[in-house]
Amino acid sequence: MATIRKRGEGVWEVRVFAGRDVSGKPKQVSRTVRGSKRDAEIEAAKLTLKPPAADGAHSVGELLDEWITVKSAGWAAYTLREYTSRYNKIKEDLIGDKKVNKLKVSDIDRWVARSREAGLGEAAIRNRHSALRAALQQAVRWEWIATNPAANAPIKRPERIQRAAMTDDDVRAVIEAAANVSEWCHLAMRLAAETGARRSEIAAFRWDALVEDRLVVDRQVIVAKRTDDGPRKRVEATKTGSRRAVALSAPTLELVTSMADQWADKTTWMFSPDAEPPNPDWKYPGLTDGLV
Repeated sequence: MATIRKRGEGVWEVRVFAGRDVSGKPKQVSRTVRGSKRDAEIEAAKLTLKPPAADGAHSVGELLDEWITVKSAGWAAYTLREYTSRYNKIKEDLIGDKKVNKLKVSDIDRWVARSREAGLGEAAIRNRHSALRAALQQAVRWEWIATNPAANAPIKRPERIQRAAMTDDDVRAVIEAAANVSEWCHLAMRLAAETGARRSEIAAFRWDALVEDRLVVDRQVIVAKRTDDGPRKRVEATKTGSRRAVALSAPTLELVTSMADQWADKTTWMFSPDAEPPNPDWKYPGLTDGLV
C-alpha cells in the first residue's frame, strides 16, 4: 500500500512497497508529485494497483546470474552444468540485455523465432525456454515483476510439411541407381521398398530372418548412447511391438538368397561385418564397407 507525505507547498512524496531484494529485505520506490493532495492520491492509487519493481530494472542476464547463485547450492553438479550452459546461451542473445521489468511476451516469441532461424533444434529451444521461465518465476516470487512473460509464451511446435510419397517410377529409379553403387545398397533399397521397414528395422535384419520366401520383421536397432569407442547399440522389439512376415518378390528373394549363400557363414547381420548390428543412422552404401 502506498503512503503520502507532504514535502512542501504543492509537493508530495508517494512511497510504495516494491518487493524484496535477494537477501529478503523490503525495498520501496518513491515518486515526487507536484500539485494538490488529490493528485498525490491518484498517483498513490496507480502505484498500489501496479507497483514498480525495484530490481526489475536488472537485465535478463543479471537475473539469470542471480538465480544460479541462489539455486546452485542445492543442485547436483550435472544440473548446475546444464543450467549454466543454457543460461550462457540465452545471455548471448539480444534478450539477455533486455530489462526484466520491460520483458514482454512478444520479446519471448521473437527470441524463439531467432533461435529457430539460427538452426537450433526444437528440443534445445524448449530446454532454454523452460530454464528462462523458471528464472522469471523466481523474479515473480522476489516481487521484481508481477507476471511471468515466459509462462504466457508457450512453445508451439512448427507445423511440419508432409512429405510427398514416392511414385512407383521413383522407387524403381532409386533401386536401379542403388544397383550401380553396390550390391549391398541395392539389397537395402529393395528390402526397404518391399517390406516398408524403417532404417532401424533394416539395420536389424539377419540372414536367418528369411523363412522360405518371407522376411520376418520383428526387431530394430537403437543407438543408446555414444562412448569413447563409438555408439552403443541395442536390439529390441520394433517401435510398434509388431511382428510381420513380408513375402518378397522373386528378384529380391533371389538376391537375398544368393548373398546369404555367400555371407551368412561370415556374419549374422545382413548389413554389418561385425558381431554388432550396424548403426541405423549410417547411409546404406556405407553399412557394409567392411564386407566389400
